[in-house]
Amino acid sequence: MDYIFFDIECANCFGGRGKICSFGYIVTDEQFNILQKSDILINPHSKFHLHGHNNHPGIVLGYDEDEFFASPDFKFYYPEISELLTRKNSLIFGFAVMSDAGFLKSECSRFHKPMFDYDFIDVQRIYTDFKELENTPALIKCATEYGVTETQDVHKSDDDSYFTMRVLKGLCDQTGLTPLELIEKYPLCKCWCKNGELGSEFIKYKEIQKANRLSKMEKVTGSLRSNWIHNSEENAIEFSTYQKRVFINRSAETPLSGKKVCISSLFEEYHFAEMMNIVSLLAKAGSKYSRHAYGCDIFVKCEIVGKNGDLYRCYRREKAEAALNDGKNIEFISVDDLISMLGTDLDTLKELDRSTLAPLKIRKYASL
Repeated sequence: MDYIFFDIECANCFGGRGKICSFGYIVTDEQFNILQKSDILINPHSKFHLHGHNNHPGIVLGYDEDEFFASPDFKFYYPEISELLTRKNSLIFGFAVMSDAGFLKSECSRFHKPMFDYDFIDVQRIYTDFKELENTPALIKCATEYGVTETQDVHKSDDDSYFTMRVLKGLCDQTGLTPLELIEKYPLCKCWCKNGELGSEFIKYKEIQKANRLSKMEKVTGSLRSNWIHNSEENAIEFSTYQKRVFINRSAETPLSGKKVCISSLFEEYHFAEMMNIVSLLAKAGSKYSRHAYGCDIFVKCEIVGKNGDLYRCYRREKAEAALNDGKNIEFISVDDLISMLGTDLDTLKELDRSTLAPLKIRKYASL
């Protein structure tokens, strides 16, 4: 079995799509003897932008820009790259490799080439899990630990592929395990491209973690995830549209008439059906629902207690309290108080019957 290590450099990543300018790789046998090493220069058909941003420093590539522009483009090298990464009886490795896989996917799209299926391993994830680290380290830091004396002052894809190989070899020497045994012991390193979509065991693991956290919120809020505005684009759009366009019955004579009501986001975000009905009942009562706490007349409080007994923070409530301190006349009530004022109960609010909602305002169009 051969081991193939690859790395990619990009001229820029404008629009979140990497424009590949080099594809480097090395091929070794099972003893990590190098059988082949190559750095393919690619014309990116795009300008170079290698300056850093935020906390990320810029990089210096190992060749002049003219050398890249004088090279064939990705379409020319596509057969060689796809053959290499789908080669039989080989294991494919990279470092923080999902980024490189994403560059390949976007370039296949840009040059109208089919995305091929292949499996690959993230050596960074093996290192991170073996060391039980919270944060993933940089390649050169890991490679230095295993005897690499070169620097990354100048970036070359074939050199970075070599550094990745040295990290894997170092891990094998340190643990006494083969690459296959490391992969099985630290399975979150497994990645793939299947039917044009990228995936990894680490991404699946993070999604499970997120789902578990969401399940805890279901218990805390007493509302199923399908009933959330938070984390549901469909619910968020429907609620926002309805809240902005609902017809307010200005002629209503009720204690709520003419009032602006704002409800804690801790309730709103997790109670889509209830909020739709509340906004409807407020509109029928001559009251306008507002998501801006500072300018409301009535603020509806909601408390969520965390597992340690700490209260979840509500930024809207803080703004309403700040407005109160500034001299604004704001009445603070509970969710139960509001529901009682609306003449209903929570169980009724949970049953959303869109046919009973207050109507939307009719849009007026300028005559042509």
